[in-house]
Amino acid sequence: MKRLLTRRSLLAALGLAPLGGCIVGGHPPLPHRRLRAITLDVQPIAAKGLAGYAEKVAALGRPALERAFVDMLAPNDSRAGVATLRVDEIRLASGSGDGEFPPAESDEFSGRLEVAAIDGLPALSRPIRATRAPGDAGPWYLPDIDDRRLAGLLALAATWARREFPS
Repeated sequence: MKRLLTRRSLLAALGLAPLGGCIVGGHPPLPHRRLRAITLDVQPIAAKGLAGYAEKVAALGRPALERAFVDMLAPNDSRAGVATLRVDEIRLASGSGDGEFPPAESDEFSGRLEVAAIDGLPALSRPIRATRAPGDAGPWYLPDIDDRRLAGLLALAATWARREFPS
């Protein structure tokens, strides 16, 4: 008599079942292949009383988004979605990290990528978090160090946002 399910095979399957979730990690790519527009929302920063800083973030972040999404943008495609990268928080480390490996602190970006509902697809939202070593921005003694650190961090966040879509 042939048994299809033995006690040993059942116990092995039950023991390995929790590892089944390790096979696929993260989120699948968002279903949009083209975007009509990608925008940057700095309102959460402005709402904290940092309107001037929010303007600087917008001025440095919008070109970074356009560079990261250049292959997806189709402004005349009415069936393409509209995505927004919302900037919730930016933290620049207190030092440049120069000479420390790994640096004690990192520059951090946190926000959300939001895609509006269109053409039968629901509205979607994903968290975006990017960290970068302060020393990656170049010489700390030059006067534009903070702008270079911010620009690099925003470029990295834009790259992470682009990776949420298929290539």
